[in-house]
Amino acid sequence: MNPKELDDAPAAVSSKIQSAFALEREAHRFRGEGKIDQAFQTFDQAAKLFQEAGEHLKAAVCFASAATCWNIHTGWQPLRNAATRNEFAAVQALAAKDFAYAETLFSEAALLYEKEGDYTKYSYCYVRAKDSRLVRLWGALTHRRSGTSAAINLTEVSLGDRVRAFSSFSLSALNRGVWGYGEMPFQALALGAVVIVASALCYYFSGAVLVGGLVQKIGIPESFYMSVITYTTVGYGDYLPLGWIRAVAAVEALSGVFITPLFLIALARRYLRM
Repeated sequence: MNPKELDDAPAAVSSKIQSAFALEREAHRFRGEGKIDQAFQTFDQAAKLFQEAGEHLKAAVCFASAATCWNIHTGWQPLRNAATRNEFAAVQALAAKDFAYAETLFSEAALLYEKEGDYTKYSYCYVRAKDSRLVRLWGALTHRRSGTSAAINLTEVSLGDRVRAFSSFSLSALNRGVWGYGEMPFQALALGAVVIVASALCYYFSGAVLVGGLVQKIGIPESFYMSVITYTTVGYGDYLPLGWIRAVAAVEALSGVFITPLFLIALARRYLRM
């Protein structure tokens, strides 16, 4: 915020911003003098004032500076305090729509939470970091800036860059939707259940299933049985799809081949840590 904007702001907000700037200057002085504890506390106070005043990017910078100070500090729970301040900074960066900065801060917070042994917060920050990247890629596709620290002028993106951005966005969106970047195993399980139910309905309404040498319409229980054995690629051969539902069966079998291992990997990643 420049001086003119500061003068035009409401008195209460202007007062908070001026106090926050003063605290930030004092925190830098403490850090330069090697007074890391005081610097951490002062940066933290400044960040909260900036947050209350709606200056989200400045709040993010101050929270990140507090995290850096606490990384230097050697005391009780050094990693947790740094991790929480990085997380707070990332939330403020999101509010300021600086998604590249938010991605970096969430990633740093995730690493610190992992070292601290808090895997629930690690998973949360890891997913938020990936989501920030996804939004940043979407901004590249739609020719919008992802934040003030963007490295590329998105108004001059070449066709090749847009194709690469589209590929990265598509893969990231698929990664998010299928199994939550490997952190949401039951999302993959739910997706598998949706595929089984949708395929079973196709088999039921098609009336084109070969059973014992005869083409007939099968009931709901038989449709679900056929769907499950197709999804798991067991394929006993007692129910055979005909016509257009052969394509449905092929897609379902491929889905089972890919989704089931992802569910097991995500389950192991998330819960074997504990």
